[in-house]
Amino acid sequence: MAFLKSMTVLISSLILASCMSVNPATENPTAMNIIQTADAPDPAVVFANANGSGDVKYKEGYFGSGETRLHYVEAGKGPLIIFYHGFPSFWYSWFDQMEALKGQYRVVAVDALGSGMSAKPLNLEPYNIANLASQLDAFSRHLGGDEKYILVGHDWGSVLAMSYAQAYPDRLHKVVGMSAPPLNLFLKYAADNKEQQRRNQYMQRFRVTTLEMLNASNAIETARVSSYGKLAERGDLSHEEFELFKTALSSNEMLYAAMNWYRANIPPFEEVSDADLWPGPKAKITMPGLFIWGEEDQVFVPELIDKVDNAGTDMRTIRLKGINHWTSMQQPERATKAIIDFLGE
Repeated sequence: MAFLKSMTVLISSLILASCMSVNPATENPTAMNIIQTADAPDPAVVFANANGSGDVKYKEGYFGSGETRLHYVEAGKGPLIIFYHGFPSFWYSWFDQMEALKGQYRVVAVDALGSGMSAKPLNLEPYNIANLASQLDAFSRHLGGDEKYILVGHDWGSVLAMSYAQAYPDRLHKVVGMSAPPLNLFLKYAADNKEQQRRNQYMQRFRVTTLEMLNASNAIETARVSSYGKLAERGDLSHEEFELFKTALSSNEMLYAAMNWYRANIPPFEEVSDADLWPGPKAKITMPGLFIWGEEDQVFVPELIDKVDNAGTDMRTIRLKGINHWTSMQQPERATKAIIDFLGE
């Protein structure tokens, strides 16, 4: 429930801002320059190496250039696992899972486009899910050639991971999604279910939020505290880790860029058509798949989660009691164990 509450708090601040002297018509995001990130060492990598276990160290790299350049962090050797985070996060949200797996696998966590130290284009085309999937496929081939790999995603990273699995069936050994279903399943369900639409009004609000509105509401501080504050209070994040997350989401411009995933892929629910259900309304996951769901998560209605097993021919869902939306970080050992057990099968 915490994630949904945090989005509600953020939406409330945006609505208040929209009632102030804000004129969205004066803003033209497509004309803005790309938000550039300097190539200084990532403080999260420095922290990971200072606090990680064993002799296996983390290193960072970049893939691509210009407005689609990706920043990523990797460790270890062996079969390739790519981790893709969601909103509003960055690669370090996978640190606990990477720590557990880096001794047996080559673990690679991406700063998703629009997040962390990756490029942050303000036009929408690079964020279209088909383009993100194509970029992910090129990135995976850059790392491991034509060898199949394992893909793990959370939140809209989960949407991408499972939709990628549908579109690129020959590229993956296994796929793991956390906290969000594939795009075609979600949009098809949301188009007809009023309760699901109610829970996801924050997505619709993000679609029309302008940078000027974010600046007027001091949204960045609201987003950081409401998203990560409870994790820090519970001790799931240390004070130092909390500061890393705040640094990775350090400006309203960065928050605006991260919202572009919703703008590019989530239409008004009453306007959903088959053309929106990428990679197709009947696309299925054919490789073994695992979906991890925190039972306290209120972003999606339980009836939708019950349908995730039907998204593939070899899918299963694990429900974690007492866990909310942040399945990779709240009591992270539980999600980690589920992944390790699945990979060992």
